[in-house]
Amino acid sequence: MGNPLWEFSLATYREQGVAAACLALQDRIGLDVNQLLYAAWLARNNQCLAGSHLEALDAAVSEWRESVVRPLRELRRQLQGYAPAAAVREDLKGLELKAEQAQQDMMYAFYQQSAALERGDNPLLFNLAQVAQRESRARDEWEEAIRQLAAVIAS
Repeated sequence: MGNPLWEFSLATYREQGVAAACLALQDRIGLDVNQLLYAAWLARNNQCLAGSHLEALDAAVSEWRESVVRPLRELRRQLQGYAPAAAVREDLKGLELKAEQAQQDMMYAFYQQSAALERGDNPLLFNLAQVAQRESRARDEWEEAIRQLAAVIAS
């Protein structure tokens, strides 16, 4: 079975400026890039991301993200610039990608089992803001970066 969320995420993440914008939000305020891409995928399908849906989604994947994805990312980043570990770092990068795919598989399974979300016209900015607001109530920490991400995804 294919995962349209994963397929969308791969294609969107490759678009000019998307990776940099997502990683800036991840590094600056701790946003989950997979949740940002999920929010964008929902918007592409004209679905509005409800706070309760996002909370339940996070509960479904947080243990995996904290126990597998983040430790792999942190170890890969620790090895950056350490030439003798270049091959190991590349292996870790592949494992991290597989772990993120597994997280998105969990997210898509959650989506399939969830109640229908409200429909909306062009809810991209709203959906991305839902993800950011859950992590940081201080809009000034993320508002401009979320607007930039929405612009590059929409282009």
